[in-house]
Amino acid sequence: MKKISYFHSLTPESQDLFLRNINGELINNKIISIPETIGHGHYYFTPVKSYISAIYMDFTAKIPLKIHRYKSDNELYIFHFDLSDEANSIRVNKSNYKIGSNKGSGVLVIDNQTDSSFQPVVGKRTFALRLLVDKKKLDFFLQNRPIGPISKSKIMTPQKFVYYYNQIDSKSILALRSIMNKSIFELSFDSYLKGISLKLLANFLNKQEHLEEEKTIISKTDSQRILKTKNYILKNLHEPFPSILFLANMAGMSVTKYKILFKKHLATTPKKIYVKEKFLLAKKMIESGKYSLLSEVMYELNYYNLNYFKTQYIIFFRKSPTKYFPRNIKNKITDD
Repeated sequence: MKKISYFHSLTPESQDLFLRNINGELINNKIISIPETIGHGHYYFTPVKSYISAIYMDFTAKIPLKIHRYKSDNELYIFHFDLSDEANSIRVNKSNYKIGSNKGSGVLVIDNQTDSSFQPVVGKRTFALRLLVDKKKLDFFLQNRPIGPISKSKIMTPQKFVYYYNQIDSKSILALRSIMNKSIFELSFDSYLKGISLKLLANFLNKQEHLEEEKTIISKTDSQRILKTKNYILKNLHEPFPSILFLANMAGMSVTKYKILFKKHLATTPKKIYVKEKFLLAKKMIESGKYSLLSEVMYELNYYNLNYFKTQYIIFFRKSPTKYFPRNIKNKITDD
């Protein structure tokens, strides 16, 4: 068995060790051609954003290979998506995982700060895409989404250093298959790969968001706190929308927890409740006959763009707001 060692980082220089160990050919500073002595195919590295890089692997091994990745101090999440013809093996922290399109799982998320090794099946097409994502950047991004940082408490964790191990979602499978038949030598390939990489990451995060919402249980105390913020919104419809941070602090929760529990308990968001109830109030005010100008209603509800106000009103009620003014003052209605 031939052992190939290297390490991961967000920069292309980290692939130099891989190139030397396989004695491959570097093409256009991105493509590593697999030498015929060990197989045929290609290995492709590209930075996607400042905080994410992609490694595209499409090859068939002729001999048994053990591709060993050294742990490093680079704080990265490694997303490994695999649609190979047969289930390959990944060993992480002395535990083995089967990963591939026909058997076992298709996606694995691991820690770059521990060793792992990848053993492709000999004589079968290995097709995999790895995303290297900066931990701090991703955790910061997740603070404002309904799931916390990727951790063993949030995502199914069979072993330490493994954050996720499961099937690839259907949208991501379609995205991966869309690039399988493309030539890496096409001029548009690099841009296309970057787009697919971002889509895969977005699909993964969205899936975890829905899973987290489904399993969240609302306690009686949390329910009362959520209703308290709803009542605050309803009592202050004449004011601008309070920030989510303000409402979360009122509920004594983090922004992440507040968003999850509010949506789970009331099947909507604070902003949607605010806008809906505000326009119901606007309709009631208009129909009351106490106002001679549409702009009077608008200003009282803290809106300052009459065209926007009228457009939103029509979207909600499918009728113009001027239709509801009493006939004897209808001619007084202006748009200023």
